[in-house]
Amino acid sequence: MITRAASLASISDLFRPNNPRRLRSRDLSSTRLNELKKEIQTNIHIIPLKDVYDILGTNPITGLTSAKAKDLLDYYGPNTLTPATQFGWPRLLFKSLCTGFSILIWLGAALCLVAYVIELSTKANPSTDNLYLGYVLIGVDLICGIFSFCQNYKSSKIMKSFNNMIPMYANCIRDGALNPATPVRELVKGDIVQVSAGDVVPADMRIIDSKGFKVDNSSLTGESIAVPRGNTEGTSNILESPNVAFFSALCVEGRAQGVVICCGDLTAMGRVAGLAARLQPAPSPLAREIKRFMRCMSLWALTLGLFIAAASLILGYPFMQTTIFVIGIIVANIPEGLQPTVTASLTLTAKRMVKKNCLVKNLEAVEAMGACTTICSDKTGTLTENKMCVRHIWIWNTTHFVLDPDFERHIRDNKAFNAMNVCGALCSTAIVTKEGVRGDASEQAILMFLFKYNDPEAIRRRFPKVAEIPFNSVNKYQVSIHYDTKFSRFIVVMKGAPECIFGRCATVACAKRDIIMTSEIRDIADRTTEELANTGERILAFADLILDSNQYPPDFQFDTEEINFPLEQLRLLGVMGLMDPPREQVRSAIQRVRAAGVRVMMVTGDHPATARAVAVEVGIATSPRCHVITGTELRSMTSDLLYLTLEKHYEIVFARTSPTQKLQIVEACQRNHNVVAVTGDGVNDAPALRQADIGISMGITGSQVSKQTADIILMDDNFATIVTGIEEGRKIFDNLKKSICYILISNVPEILPVLMFILFSIPLPLGVMTILCVDLGTDMWPAVSLSYEKTESDVMARPPRTSERLVSTRMLWLAYGHLGLIEFSAGMFAYFIVMAEHGFYPRDLFGIRQRWDNEAVSDVQDSLGQEWTYAERKELERACQATYFAAIVITQMMNGIICKTRYNSIFQTGMNNNILNLGLVFELIIACIVCYVPGINTFFRTYPLRFRWWLLGLPFSALMFVSDEFRKYCIRRRLFGGWFNSLTNY
Repeated sequence: MITRAASLASISDLFRPNNPRRLRSRDLSSTRLNELKKEIQTNIHIIPLKDVYDILGTNPITGLTSAKAKDLLDYYGPNTLTPATQFGWPRLLFKSLCTGFSILIWLGAALCLVAYVIELSTKANPSTDNLYLGYVLIGVDLICGIFSFCQNYKSSKIMKSFNNMIPMYANCIRDGALNPATPVRELVKGDIVQVSAGDVVPADMRIIDSKGFKVDNSSLTGESIAVPRGNTEGTSNILESPNVAFFSALCVEGRAQGVVICCGDLTAMGRVAGLAARLQPAPSPLAREIKRFMRCMSLWALTLGLFIAAASLILGYPFMQTTIFVIGIIVANIPEGLQPTVTASLTLTAKRMVKKNCLVKNLEAVEAMGACTTICSDKTGTLTENKMCVRHIWIWNTTHFVLDPDFERHIRDNKAFNAMNVCGALCSTAIVTKEGVRGDASEQAILMFLFKYNDPEAIRRRFPKVAEIPFNSVNKYQVSIHYDTKFSRFIVVMKGAPECIFGRCATVACAKRDIIMTSEIRDIADRTTEELANTGERILAFADLILDSNQYPPDFQFDTEEINFPLEQLRLLGVMGLMDPPREQVRSAIQRVRAAGVRVMMVTGDHPATARAVAVEVGIATSPRCHVITGTELRSMTSDLLYLTLEKHYEIVFARTSPTQKLQIVEACQRNHNVVAVTGDGVNDAPALRQADIGISMGITGSQVSKQTADIILMDDNFATIVTGIEEGRKIFDNLKKSICYILISNVPEILPVLMFILFSIPLPLGVMTILCVDLGTDMWPAVSLSYEKTESDVMARPPRTSERLVSTRMLWLAYGHLGLIEFSAGMFAYFIVMAEHGFYPRDLFGIRQRWDNEAVSDVQDSLGQEWTYAERKELERACQATYFAAIVITQMMNGIICKTRYNSIFQTGMNNNILNLGLVFELIIACIVCYVPGINTFFRTYPLRFRWWLLGLPFSALMFVSDEFRKYCIRRRLFGGWFNSLTNY
């Protein structure tokens, strides 16, 4: 026994403020995290109190001396929650700016600046295009990075929410004197503290003495029912031990004195806080997909760059010029508009979800919801209303369902029900105020039920209370004595566990009279209560006894310590079954979620029978025999056994689980690459919410800690809202694929002109600034507007995506090998037409680049023999580049229409997306502004186009539309052996 206590001391050393093991901050945080993931290993709640005092070096009467308390405080540190190793906002900002696709954009910006520096050092009049492009790319990264930083910075304040739960002062006995203003942060192990109703327990403490002491342990268990605590025998699991009160628990009623056995980070609540603050959730599915795409694009750009470098050197270009070519081709491969498009699409979806009572804190969680394969749902406050209510009443030999329309007719003028009314109103510590009923959740439910049939306040006025025995975990009943002012006599009323009350009863109240309690009647009562308990209801029995007025006159003094009144030979009035009812729409929501292929499991701290009954009622379990695993069983399971159990049983309910075990369940689900969503509203759910791929908190009943930790907050506390989240997640994934395909298509007509320029030595068909205008100007609105496309009809009938890629090989074939090539052809056709109109036929453009770009050459001849100066050539080049740009815009407008659907014909879906329609018009307007507005066209190296030049891209747009409609038709009909399906159906 001493060994386990000693092990706890060694863990305490690990959390000392001066880092005794001299670990690096990262290693120290990791080591602490590994320790916090383990179950609490201690026997300090089981051994006799005398041994506890010896281990802690304290005295139950005088407490610690001030000197010893100071030494312990200096050694172990204050009784506060230590935040995880924090790197401050500068490092968090740096991580936000340099993650995912932003790294590639930073690389592009750096290469642009390098290219500008090279030109600056090698040319007399260097072009500023690369400089401007570098600045714009830096601006894009800064805007997206700062937005991400704001999101992450909000989520880094978890520990502050926990510290808000800590009281400021405690009643502590030191040096034999009670100090009611001892700062909680100065408490140490061995301190003797006193707690009374309304106080928050200032540290984990072993109860020494108590009187009617009840605490609300919902911060640890998630169940808001007040539980009694006292100096009784402990259980093996400290979290369920009735002789321990935990840090941050609220004292609901009574008082207690205890000895502090744990402080700060190693309290049960401190462990929860430490886990929540230190856990680093895995990257979201979207982040993983973008990282994968970034690697592919980087490899492709690098490969192409090496090819261009080799080709340029072979063709005789100087090394510096080759370097500029390589930089240009790498930058051209970077889809600069992708990151702002993804961010904008997620933001717009998040705003739409707010209107559906779903507040999104982490934008990537929007898409992750669509990839969700498993939901680990808390019970209380999520699946249920977190409000106890009376469901059944048993009055001799008849069980009544209180929601039955005939219930009132059955209990009208029933003598037993009227007596139960009186007993329920009197044997209660709940009070009635202007705001409503206050008190224990069960007693609130009973009083609210009784208000429908009587006035409990009037009953209490007629029967004033004269004595009371509070409920405790040993007796498992509550007794109060009242004076009946109408008949001038005393009445004893009792409420408690049926097994403790049935044995004290001699008679049973029936509808019209009382009958003798026989063994047969007792058996019937036992069977009935067992049946009700199996439905998950909390069962309370009621009994009373009218005292003889001669033996107990009005001035009789009742003694509740040395009991001088009878607690036997009572009259059994009946039994009430109370339950936290499931929320409306939860059952249908779970059916829809399961139809979508998402597995739903219940993870709760409640009793196994209650958990199973609720699981059956809401549809998580289709059979009362569903597999139930308790916290005790979990404690003996290895991680491999838990994983195999999850694989073997599809319908599972976890009951009596601790916060650490909830975390273990989530990690076991993630082990098989499942995308796990966790719902919860309590402080105890914080570690699981943090570890999950999607943490979902309740907006109304949720604690500040759970809201701070979660990625998504359900504003209406309705599980059904999760269905909306899954549907929106799948929708945004589909629409992001459309947006990305739209963006990638324009990459081809941006990359290939640079290749033509280098390999065939023709004048540059498309400038850097016009590429920038396409990526961050004309393409942006249509790309973002595709996120407004409606959900496809089969979105909730599909299984969760596990291997489907955001950017697949099929998408790249379609973008680069089909539609992108048509766009490139349109651009080059327009380029060659304008050149030919001015005398330069295509055959004469190949190999002309060196003379064309040489400022010293002023007599370049065209195909008709005309000579062109450098300024004239550059003006024609601007006109050709502007025409190429116009062809891209025209074909990209058609691509916006094509990318609306991946499968269906546009004639089936129509053009109902008005945001996209406006985007296509906006794209054309921007193109006109870039070409025609003086100053702007100079900056972007464009030129006022003739009207007929705008029409050069139209035949190619028509070709794209016809060919893509044919492709989708072949996909729908699986023609040509499904060739189009396997090649381009992304």
